[in-house]
Amino acid sequence: MKIIVDLPNLPLFTQILHHAEIQRKHKPAIIDVKAGTSHSYRHLVSDIVELRKRLLKNAGTSVEDLKEARVAFLCPNGYDYVVSQWSVWSAGGIAVPLCITHPLPELLYVLNDSQSTIVITHSDFQEKINDIAREAGIKKVIVVCDKKQKYSQYNDVNFKSPSIIPMDDSRRAMIIYTSGTTGKPKGVVSTHANITAQVKSLVDAWRWNDKDKILHVLPLHHMHGIINALTCGLYAGATVEMMPKFDAASVWNRWMKPDNDLSLFMAVPTIYSKLIQYYKDNIPKEIQPLATQSCSQFRLMVSGSSALPIPIRNSWKEISGGVVLLERYGMSEIGMGLSHEYEIEKRFEGCVGVPLPDVQVRLMSEYGKDITMAVEQPGELHVKGPNVFKEYWNRPEATKKEFTEDGWFKTGDIAMITAKEKVFKILGRQSVDIIKSGSYKISALEIEKELLSHPDIQEVSIVGVEDPEWGQKVGAIVVLKNHSKLDLKQLREFAKDRLANYKVPTLLKVVNEMPKNAMGKVNKKELVKFFDD
Repeated sequence: MKIIVDLPNLPLFTQILHHAEIQRKHKPAIIDVKAGTSHSYRHLVSDIVELRKRLLKNAGTSVEDLKEARVAFLCPNGYDYVVSQWSVWSAGGIAVPLCITHPLPELLYVLNDSQSTIVITHSDFQEKINDIAREAGIKKVIVVCDKKQKYSQYNDVNFKSPSIIPMDDSRRAMIIYTSGTTGKPKGVVSTHANITAQVKSLVDAWRWNDKDKILHVLPLHHMHGIINALTCGLYAGATVEMMPKFDAASVWNRWMKPDNDLSLFMAVPTIYSKLIQYYKDNIPKEIQPLATQSCSQFRLMVSGSSALPIPIRNSWKEISGGVVLLERYGMSEIGMGLSHEYEIEKRFEGCVGVPLPDVQVRLMSEYGKDITMAVEQPGELHVKGPNVFKEYWNRPEATKKEFTEDGWFKTGDIAMITAKEKVFKILGRQSVDIIKSGSYKISALEIEKELLSHPDIQEVSIVGVEDPEWGQKVGAIVVLKNHSKLDLKQLREFAKDRLANYKVPTLLKVVNEMPKNAMGKVNKKELVKFFDD
C-alpha cells in the first residue's frame, strides 16, 4: 500500500518534503545518539504523518484539524521529540514542549496553564506523565517509542510525493514557558509565521546548507535548542545529531572521532566552560593536540542565552586553535534579534553584533527618546519584526504591558552601540528580579514564593550573584523564625521538590534583619553585596 503524505503548506513542511524528495534516500535528517539510530528525511516525513493520524484519531474520528488545541509532549532529546513536535504542528495543534528534568509540580503547572488536552509521552516517561495528566484532567495520553509499536511501516519503496493541505501561518504554533517579573512562568506564544521568520533569518545569517551537520546538546524546551540548533538544521536539509544531554567527555570523544564530519556547534557559556575544564583536567597532555585539531572541523561555533565571559571566550580560542565564538542575543519572545556577522574578523569581544535580517531594533532612553544613533548611550532595547511573538498565553494585560503603543516589544535589557565597532553591547537587565543563569532566565519572585512556604523562613530575597561560569548564580538571603537554623543543604533539599534544579539556590546567607529603605522596600542591588566575602 502506498503511503499518502498529507501535510500543511507551511514553509517548514514544504522544505522537509523537498529534502525528502531530492536527497539521497539514506541522507540522515536525525541521528539519535542514545537510541543508536539514523533517520532519513523520508523516514521522518512518513513518521510525522503517521503520528499526525494518531493525534487526530485521539481528538475525534471526524476531526480533520486540532484547531489550535494545546498538545504537551515529554520526550528526551532525540528522534521521538522531533516526530512529536512536528506532528502536532502538522495536525494544526499548538506544541507545548515539557522539560524532562522538571519536577512534577512544574510540569503540572504547564499542563494546567496551557490548558493542554492531549499529552504525548515517550515510553520512558509514561508512568511519570500518567499521574500528572490525570491530576490535570487530561484523558488522552499518546505513548511514542513503544517497543511494540512503530510509527509507520516506512521503506523507500512505499514513499510517495505529498498531497498538500492549506494552513494559515498566522495560527499559533508553540508555547514556550519563560519566567517573568510577575513570578510564575508565562507561556510565550509563537505563530507559524514567527517561527518561519526566525528560522529564515538565522539560516541566512549563519549560512546553513544541506551539507551541514550539527551536534545538538541543548535542552529542547527553549528557543535555543528548538529553533537555532534543530529547526534551522531541518529547514536547511542538514543532519542533526542529537545527544540525550550534554556531557563534556562524550562531546570531546565525538569530536575526536576520525570522521571529522561535523560543521556546527551551538551552546551556552556554561557548556564551553565545562568543555574547557575537561580539556585541562581530563585529556592527557599528549592527546590535547588531537582535541585542539578536532575543533577545526567546525565552520561555526555559537554561544548564547547568556553573556559570554571574556575569560571563557579567550580560553576557548586558545584550546580550540583559534576558534572565535560567535555571540548572539535573543529571548523566548523574539527568538534571535542580534548576532555578530559570520566573518570572524567581525566578532567583537563583549558584544552581540547587529540586527539579524528582517529584525528592527532601537534604543530608548528612560525619558522615552529614541537614542539608537547615539554611540555609547545606554537605553532599553526594543525589537520589532515578524520574529516577535504573538502574546503571552491567556495574559492580555501582561502582553499589552510589554509592547509600546507603536508596536515595539520592550525586552527589558539595557544596551548601547559601541563607538568603535558600531555593534550592540548588552549591559544588563532593567529588572533585578530576573536572573540569567546558564541558558535560563529565572524569576526571583517565583523562587521567593516557594521558599516562603518553608516553616522556618520568615523573609527571603533572591538575587543574582555574578559568576564567571554561569553568568549568575541564584543566591538566597533569608531571615529565620524564632532563632531557627537552616543551612544550604537543607534549603536545597526543600526546594528541589518544588522548583526546577536550575532555580534552586546555590548560595545562602542568613541574616537577622532584611535591609530595607525608608519606604520599606528591599534594595536587591545592595543585598548582592552580602555575597562579596
